[in-house]
Amino acid sequence: MKVKKIAALVVGAAMAGATLGLASAQPQVPEIPKEFFVKDGQPNVKIVVGSEGAAMDVVSAADIAAAIGSLLYTEKDVEVSGVTVVAKKDVTSPLAEIPVFDNYDTDSGHLYTEDMNLTDVPAWWNGAAFSATFDNSVWADTIYNTTEDTDNYLKLRVDNLASLGDEELAAKVQLSGIRLVGINETEGKIEDFKDFKVEIPEVTANISFVIYKYTLEGPTKVDPITKESTTPTTNLVTNLVLDNSTLPIYYPEYSGWKITGVSVVSGTGITDKTTFTLLGKKFSVIAVGENLITGESCDACFTYGKDWGVDYYEQGATPEFDGYKVKILDIDINRDKALLEVTSPSGDTETVTVDTSAPVVLFDGGIRIELLDTFVGIAGTNTVKLHVWTDLKTFSSGDEVIPGWVAEFAIENGAIKWIAVKNKEALSGDTVKLFDTYVVDYKSTIYGPKETSDEKKAYAMEAYVYIEPAEHEYETVEASIGDSIDGYEVTDIKVKVNPDKAYIPSKLTEPITVLDTEIMEQGLENVDSNLILVGGPVVNKVTAALADSLGIPTTYEEWKEKYGTGAESGQVIYKEKCSKIGGYGVVLVAGTDREGTRAAAEALLEYLSKL
Repeated sequence: MKVKKIAALVVGAAMAGATLGLASAQPQVPEIPKEFFVKDGQPNVKIVVGSEGAAMDVVSAADIAAAIGSLLYTEKDVEVSGVTVVAKKDVTSPLAEIPVFDNYDTDSGHLYTEDMNLTDVPAWWNGAAFSATFDNSVWADTIYNTTEDTDNYLKLRVDNLASLGDEELAAKVQLSGIRLVGINETEGKIEDFKDFKVEIPEVTANISFVIYKYTLEGPTKVDPITKESTTPTTNLVTNLVLDNSTLPIYYPEYSGWKITGVSVVSGTGITDKTTFTLLGKKFSVIAVGENLITGESCDACFTYGKDWGVDYYEQGATPEFDGYKVKILDIDINRDKALLEVTSPSGDTETVTVDTSAPVVLFDGGIRIELLDTFVGIAGTNTVKLHVWTDLKTFSSGDEVIPGWVAEFAIENGAIKWIAVKNKEALSGDTVKLFDTYVVDYKSTIYGPKETSDEKKAYAMEAYVYIEPAEHEYETVEASIGDSIDGYEVTDIKVKVNPDKAYIPSKLTEPITVLDTEIMEQGLENVDSNLILVGGPVVNKVTAALADSLGIPTTYEEWKEKYGTGAESGQVIYKEKCSKIGGYGVVLVAGTDREGTRAAAEALLEYLSKL
């Protein structure tokens, strides 16, 4: 199961004494000067919410942000404006989720307690359900081995790995031998399964440059009232080569459908003078099956570069092509020859004679010049007709397209109809990069402990191998009264205005609520304001990093022992200066659990309303 990550942002919040509803018991708040929160009508603080925190933590952060927004004002005769909250969450969708283990359910047979060996819990993936012990699971030999697929590989469709002209192309990707290093060597405690390195010996992405149109027929449906039967049909245009056995693998949305017809929409492939991209690299193909630098033909190569086309130049002219200067020194009309002085971008110069029998290639393919004709122009000047190319390179089957990834192909009747991209070496690491665009990562979420009736500590875990985009996608929503944030409704905004005073809100120029991961990525030493930390060290990485400075426990058990649980565990801790963040101040709003954190937030909200 993916952990939802949400960050709350406040835009234009400007209410005097504004608070959002949901009141509960409130812990004590130490004396915190108003200047900690705002200074000169602008925020003097960032609110840091844990990327792995509960949705209630996000609401608490939004409440605090709204309350601080109410302090951003100057005392003048103006009307009070409203409060708006903007929430940002991670909406990245994985390409694939490979199941490993899941006992986060109500099945009593899946119970795991601290005295047990996790490998004996029948909640490992058996190829169809979480119902096997480890030794009977698809991971028994550490390598993903489904009961349906004895070749130990995973197949999936990956879109936009290539393009031909304006047509985006998908790839059939096969990951062979996915392995979790050391998963069969643990002592059996749940903590031993928190993280593993991933190894993938071979990855292949097969890309067809022929476009097909498939006619598909879906399962017949019978109307329960009229008893009439209907069979849905549709067309699928794709570059993937499909049959009825592979259709549901690469297009799961068409599971149960069958192919009734197929035609070729575009069968040209990659030919001379076409442009295609592969793994983000652009190739402007000049010649397929020919090395234009050496002038030799080849079984599996193509030459690419920039084609400047054909043009006419008078004697004495010096046209320029991508920094290469070509001076027409002399033209022999009778023998169709020309004397050229060519200067490279670095200043190197070569003087060459070119005729119509063969082109000349200079500076290792930097420029190629072909003389097509010589004649006397209308004005009586000697003129040449030249075809020029620059930045020529040759790509052969087996060459690297990007570091670590090679492309293999063949030429059929002067065209390249397919390319197979493969990794040069086995892939291994805490996260494995695919094509510099996606990552393969083992992720687990451990829940607990929770006491059982016999006073044992029980835990649950969800574990998957994810294939997901390397760059995450975020979505923002704006919330007002009546709106909701991840299921929590903003029910009320209470405004208390002193009859003797009114306030003009200052404009916020940037969000004041951020994710803990954003702070950790920029470095604690680069913090440039005071911090309000929402959530304890278990769910907030910045809180964990400053635990020693704040004098707080670092584990759930220690928090529970020191502060208890529920609303009574809420704490508001203030440190005027923290050396780890450049001397800026810190306020911690946290509890043993989300109820405790909420109680601490409500206490701080009440305190802010009185500033």
